[in-house]
Amino acid sequence: MRRRWPHLRRRSRVAAVCALSLVAAALPAQNASARDAPSRLFVPLQLQLGLPQGEFAENVEEAGGFGGGFMFRIAGELAVRAELGAMIYGSERRSVPLGGGPIGRVNVEVVTTNSIFGGGLGLQLGLPGSRPRPYVGGTIGFSNFSTSSEVRGTDVSNEPFATTTNYRDATFAKNLMGGLYLPVGKGKGVIDIGVRHTWNGAAVRYLTEGDIVDNPTGPPTITPRRTRADLLTVVLGYSFRF
Repeated sequence: MRRRWPHLRRRSRVAAVCALSLVAAALPAQNASARDAPSRLFVPLQLQLGLPQGEFAENVEEAGGFGGGFMFRIAGELAVRAELGAMIYGSERRSVPLGGGPIGRVNVEVVTTNSIFGGGLGLQLGLPGSRPRPYVGGTIGFSNFSTSSEVRGTDVSNEPFATTTNYRDATFAKNLMGGLYLPVGKGKGVIDIGVRHTWNGAAVRYLTEGDIVDNPTGPPTITPRRTRADLLTVVLGYSFRF
């Protein structure tokens, strides 16, 4: 049975609203700081905590993963942003016999993982610099919802020896983001604290725990869910300036 964490979701939403308010209050300072951003290429790397919204929250608790990409300044504080990211929103692990007869004496682990892989291209206003700077931006792209299973030995050091994709669905995605860059020392890198909202199409098909039912013989029964799958994502990362 899945556990719910409503207090975590409420606190995360409050943090997201506070971060966006900070961004809105600080935006007028952007023109004054534009001369302090001579760099043209930026490489952001991020850890991400995804909080499902709406119908998606009824089936999924949270998601976690990482992302990265690059930004290229085209004028002042305006840049083109391209990014890719991956998050895992659930997994199952079962220990089963390898087969019938003598090989039934050997147990293996079947690990099923639910993940989201996505990317986007867009614009961002506000760039990393030597002073704290807010930013806002948006991208359009895709999200791919996938569930895959792999078989490995029961020793944790064993590599998978069989893998298959159980289900997959892709959808158009839109992202709206905001946050704050905080410089670290005198180097070229800055800390990136932000939030984003992702709209994943009108309806997405995906699997969660319990949607794959194993049968005594033959392939398993797979019953995908079909809902909106929007995410509010809290971001903590590091951006390099070149």
